[in-house]
Amino acid sequence: MNALLQPVPKRWSSPVPAVEASRFLATVLHFFRYRSPDQMAAFLIAVAALSLSWWNILDAPGYQDDEGTYTAQALSTLHGSLAPYTYWYDHPPLGWVQLAALAWLPGILGLGGEVAVGQMRYVVALYFVASTVLVFLIARRLNLRLPFAVLAALLYCISPLSLVLGRQVFIDNVGLPWLLLAFYLVLSPQLKLWDHVGAAACFAVAVLSKETLAIFGPALLVALLHRPKWETRSFSLIGFLSVGGLILGFFPLLAILQGELVSGPGHVSLQDALAYQFVSRPGSGSILDAGSGRQELVLGWMYYDNLLLLLGAAAAAVCLAQREARWIPAALLLFAAPVLIGHGYLPGMYIIAAIPFLALATSVAADFASRILSKIFGLVRLPGRQQSPLAAPGQGPAALVAANAVLILSLALVVVPPWSATNQRLMAGNENADWNKALEWSKENLPKDDVALVPYSMWQDLNADGRHDPWKVIAIEKMDLDSDFAERHPDGWRSVDWIVEGPPTRRNVTNLGLENAGQALENSSVVAAFGDWKVRKVLPGGTPSATGEGS
Repeated sequence: MNALLQPVPKRWSSPVPAVEASRFLATVLHFFRYRSPDQMAAFLIAVAALSLSWWNILDAPGYQDDEGTYTAQALSTLHGSLAPYTYWYDHPPLGWVQLAALAWLPGILGLGGEVAVGQMRYVVALYFVASTVLVFLIARRLNLRLPFAVLAALLYCISPLSLVLGRQVFIDNVGLPWLLLAFYLVLSPQLKLWDHVGAAACFAVAVLSKETLAIFGPALLVALLHRPKWETRSFSLIGFLSVGGLILGFFPLLAILQGELVSGPGHVSLQDALAYQFVSRPGSGSILDAGSGRQELVLGWMYYDNLLLLLGAAAAAVCLAQREARWIPAALLLFAAPVLIGHGYLPGMYIIAAIPFLALATSVAADFASRILSKIFGLVRLPGRQQSPLAAPGQGPAALVAANAVLILSLALVVVPPWSATNQRLMAGNENADWNKALEWSKENLPKDDVALVPYSMWQDLNADGRHDPWKVIAIEKMDLDSDFAERHPDGWRSVDWIVEGPPTRRNVTNLGLENAGQALENSSVVAAFGDWKVRKVLPGGTPSATGEGS
């Protein structure tokens, strides 16, 4: 036989996989052997949070227009522009700039498929993991014992409200870990100036990621100042305010450099954006008005997780009994004020920033209750107190474990059944099947030279599908809200050939007063339907049915 054709003997014997497995196991054991309990807990919490946030992330919840907006703005940043359309200072840009900086990661890991919003969800999940770990670290800085610090992280991580919002591309999720990092630094036991300056920098980054996080600024000051006095307290306060103010000043500086600080003809401005957000934007009504947007939004939050909202609010009162935790009720009170007494616009994702503080408050109360039980029965040696002579040898630790187990088990029995039912739908359901079908049909059937009006949730995918023109594939609201549309399409709604209509389309048309988009909808007929998603052909002659459904 030709020597070249002879079978080559295996160079490795079969035990190699077992050897490699044993080496891997030894590496893992070595990693955990030299880690403190806190480090091991933080690592396991991060793994759990990553697993929960990535599980079924592409199928649930349904893609939202806001997700498409921030995804498009992030990817536009990579091409040298803060937005694919006119950037009008509605939000500081740092939130989606951070998303852009990590946008390469899902592609490298082969995650997210071909859907832009889906890929960006994997990026946001990293911020969710960071927030979960920081909740644990803050709990430890509040002197919560390890089981209750882990409980705080789990309450935040497993809450259905946290999971459903924490995996969506909202810039609130980007700013939240920066806010939590600010609290972690300001609670440093060393009371060092640099920790407090770092806290100010992190808080400024949080606000420049999502401006509504500024409402927690007074609570951060309470956490900084409501502590035993130290020699450099005044320097810490001055450094905190100076550094925070300096970094926050970059947002108006951006407007100044663009010549868009104050209102004027022919350009957008920061002044106009602030006036719209705080004055002229349609409000959500009062929480006391039946059927108001604000009341429906709060009921929606309660639907996903009324337990953590109610337990956290009640537990905030317990935090008042502990000096180091009094900033938590301050933070929750600051959060609740606009919800309870406000009448302005209330975004659905506003609750995101409050969830960590609700989880922390609940865990502080649970830890406090455990300590009270221990004192009452005299079963453990607490700092500054002798072991009770009534406790039999070995009784204390066992009784303490039993008391804590009963306490945590009781809490678990309250929250786990309703949470598991809600999370099961999130982890196993598919709310984007019709969205994906509408997207694929549009890619295959819409002529690339035609003008299409689409929801922002699929704008990036259709625009990148060989069109690369924001005025060929137009986000629905930009037809009325961006003055460049009239320059590119002087015929108004008659310039539009196709409309992709999703569940929120008509609501947005009504709420935002989109007259041109509304005209296009009314003068169109359905050519393809996928559940609640419809693809419409615009009839330039204006011969629609009464409802615009067509035939």
